Amino acid sequence: MDISARTMYGLRALVTLAEARTDNPMSIQEIADDEQLPAKFLEGIMADLKRGGFVESRRGASGGYLLARPASEITLLEIIRHLDGPVAPLAVADRTRGDEEPTDRQKAFRPVWHEIREATIRALEDYTIQAIADSVPEKRRDDFTPIYQI
Repeated sequence: MDISARTMYGLRALVTLAEARTDNPMSIQEIADDEQLPAKFLEGIMADLKRGGFVESRRGASGGYLLARPASEITLLEIIRHLDGPVAPLAVADRTRGDEEPTDRQKAFRPVWHEIREATIRALEDYTIQAIADSVPEKRRDDFTPIYQI
């Protein structure tokens, strides 16, 4: 299964918002800096996530983005489907020429591909943005190691 860079950036931005655990919006620049993402590319992604009802935006000097609903209710599956479309874990097709019917051997693989697809969907449904955010180690000031000393 291929996840586009656009979707990965969107997932990372949502996790960043979930980690913030605050009612204060984060600007696109703050999210981009935190995740080392290109801010211009992130703008379009955040607009799309807003249209999908995953984030809301606030205007003004202290404006930015917030999660539109609890991170524990946003699954990876719905984000991937919203940003990338239908989930297909493998690029599998019955390769035939023209109007030829797939062979019995080709048809024999269909249950396998279906089972893999269903397992992938179940796994993506089980993971939430909150679960991912909870698994990210917290940043600590004492973890800072200076590059040089004077």
